[in-house]
Amino acid sequence: MANDAEMMLEVEIFDGSGNFTDWTEQVILALRQKGVLDYAESDMRVGMAKEPDKKKFSNTDSKADGLAVAIILHCLSKSHRKRFIRSTAFEVWTELHKLYGVPNTEDLVSNILELFSFHMDPDDKEGRA
Repeated sequence: MANDAEMMLEVEIFDGSGNFTDWTEQVILALRQKGVLDYAESDMRVGMAKEPDKKKFSNTDSKADGLAVAIILHCLSKSHRKRFIRSTAFEVWTELHKLYGVPNTEDLVSNILELFSFHMDPDDKEGRA
């Protein structure tokens, strides 16, 4: 049996066409195994400035964020990697969820109801929407 420190989880390469939810679960396990999941799930940068680009990582956090980015990018197709090469783990993770994540159920239901609703003009005898 392999030592826990030597064990590396295999994660499929995501190219935008596979099951994003399954892929996400695999990447979460890999990030958790290396102790850097927090860097993907929250913005770990610190600073007094309100502008995100002015916030900085401590040296330790910078290395941990770099590891988290490397893990996530390693699990993406080459075409996806290029897009995120200078991003933090949080920025990559957030953008991937915006692009491929499951939409908010309330928003989805609201959009469907709006799409299929119509209001008939009382003067319209032909029933056009």
